[in-house]
Amino acid sequence: MILRPSFLIFQFVSAALSYHAMNYQTAASEPMPPLSPSMNSTLLQRFPDISASLSLDDSADTFEPSIPSLDKPMSPRRCASERYTIRSKADLNQILGCEDIEGNIEISLFDEAILRLDDLIYIDGSLEIKDSSALVRIELPKLQEITGEFSLYELTSLGYLQAPKLNLVSKIQWRVLPILSTVDMAFEKLKKLTSILISDTSLSYIIGVSSPEMSTMNINNNRFLESLSAEVEEVTDMLHIGANGDHMNIDLPSLRRTQNLSIHNVEQLELGELKECKGSMSLDKNKFESVQLSKLTKVGGTLSLNNNMNLKNVQVDELDMVDGGLVLANNTHLHNIDFFESLSVIGGALELVGPIKEVKMPSLRLVRGSAKVKSSDEKFSCSTWAKSSIRAVVRGGKNECVNSQSQNYVASTPTNPESKSTPSEKKSPR
Repeated sequence: MILRPSFLIFQFVSAALSYHAMNYQTAASEPMPPLSPSMNSTLLQRFPDISASLSLDDSADTFEPSIPSLDKPMSPRRCASERYTIRSKADLNQILGCEDIEGNIEISLFDEAILRLDDLIYIDGSLEIKDSSALVRIELPKLQEITGEFSLYELTSLGYLQAPKLNLVSKIQWRVLPILSTVDMAFEKLKKLTSILISDTSLSYIIGVSSPEMSTMNINNNRFLESLSAEVEEVTDMLHIGANGDHMNIDLPSLRRTQNLSIHNVEQLELGELKECKGSMSLDKNKFESVQLSKLTKVGGTLSLNNNMNLKNVQVDELDMVDGGLVLANNTHLHNIDFFESLSVIGGALELVGPIKEVKMPSLRLVRGSAKVKSSDEKFSCSTWAKSSIRAVVRGGKNECVNSQSQNYVASTPTNPESKSTPSEKKSPR
């Protein structure tokens, strides 16, 4: 049998204590005095490793075994499970005290008003909190990293979220948080954020989102949201911002490329560095007076500017190609369509509707779809439209014109030889 050193130490100490007790002659009721300093010293000299298992209090000249504490571990507590499911305060005990959690955390149907995780620093997984109508506050004072998704859903009483030290999260998905108005979290620290969805909250601003590339940015139906700023250079899937506050201001000064872009109900818009939209681009129902897209060269899908009641100025000096259709409709103050100076190809149809006085596209060489202009301005002439250079470049379908005097013009195209050119001045069917 092999004896471990710790066992030998224990045997020696036991023998020493027994010897000390046998040689002490006193009444049984009196306590045995402490070991002498000389015996303490002898123990340490004979067994230098004894201090790892036992403690000696020299100031009191006593010798007492020390029991390791289980409440406060020497190293940060790491907890691991495929999924932690929390339904109550009692369930919460399984992660209280954990600093480092490996696994996904799901908290739902939680019936407490406050959720506070004081010790949590790192989550190697996702954090999902949902369907908890009683929850008023979420406090994560030390949390620094979530490698997966941070999801909040259907928390109808939540008003306050605290995560001041969070500097890494992969995705943010916050939905149906109708009274969430205060978030103590620094978006500018989230350099590796790949996707953000914030919908149906009471937030008034989202400032400083800072990630070079994201797959999705979707900010919608936040009725009090007045300001959004983000230092993002490329959005690879969808960029959608709409149905937010009445005076919404969007600042995307670094955005160069996006897949699909739709921006609605916005008062001010900054997209000055945008060079390419690989999919469709929609700027509809906005309140801004001007759109500056001076570096935009290509739209891979349809480009539409519709129902922008205050729009007076559009700058798209470098736009060369729209692979889909080009639609400008019902922009109340947009009278002269003369800002597509470099546009050479429209891959779909051309449709212009509104109080249009003049249309000029000097570089246009091809419209693969049909062309239609419908002007409500009394001075717009369909005869002038019929003589314009646009007629010669329309290749698919009809070239049509309707003005406020009910003057109609329908022309055939080279790829539709059976259609007839029928300029006329007759009443349109109403």
